[in-house]
Amino acid sequence: MKTRRLATTGVALVAVLGLGLTGCGTQTDSPAASGGTGAAPASSAPADALGKLSAAAQKLNQQSMRMKIESSVLNGSGLMDPANKTGDMTMNLGPQGTFRMLMLGDDAYMKVTGMTGLPEKWLHMDTTKLGASGQLNLMPEGDPGGVNKLVKSVVKVEETGPGTFTGTMDYTRSNPDDKDIAALGAKAKEVPFTATVDAEGRLTKIAVDTSVLHESLGTMTTSYSDFGTEVKVNKPPAADTQEAPQELIKAFGGA
Repeated sequence: MKTRRLATTGVALVAVLGLGLTGCGTQTDSPAASGGTGAAPASSAPADALGKLSAAAQKLNQQSMRMKIESSVLNGSGLMDPANKTGDMTMNLGPQGTFRMLMLGDDAYMKVTGMTGLPEKWLHMDTTKLGASGQLNLMPEGDPGGVNKLVKSVVKVEETGPGTFTGTMDYTRSNPDDKDIAALGAKAKEVPFTATVDAEGRLTKIAVDTSVLHESLGTMTTSYSDFGTEVKVNKPPAADTQEAPQELIKAFGGA
């Protein structure tokens, strides 16, 4: 089994997936406990615009939903129920293959298809062993929707119309220990985005112009819809499951 190739591909997957899911990564305070944006940092953004966007993002922690990601390097869709920490997402990375990720509480199962040399079984990972900053931390404790990290990265935002926002993110704020992001220098500190909020005050779309990081990346758009939809995730059969190789665990932030 080519575990090194698997680990490298997994890191690439989550790096891209994280950008799409939350505009910068994934992770902090529970909206139920804080009733707001939690530890949102000081920002040059107008308080009203930032407050509205923060509240809209926080609502993604409270309901199940359908999510769709579109970009030049990744396209995917699936269902997530942050409140119950369950999800079923499929990501297509073109030549790199297709990844399906099942999330059931503290258990994650990943299956890769379309790549020669990789195991055909589901790869199981205990997300509690990946550490607080593990790259697989798609539903971090206290912030399962990963929205606080989005709020933390916003350096400026303005409301351009009813339910529409435009602004700039600083990826280094929410990923201070990420060497790849640090290597991007100033590019990572001014990443443009636009966002849309529905009449119920929920974030329904966020488009991040990642072309400023690399021109080939283009814009990554994540859409949220079908709020309240039922999310049923079944654990893969034991006969079709194996533990993820240690190298992959380490690549995802585990010990």
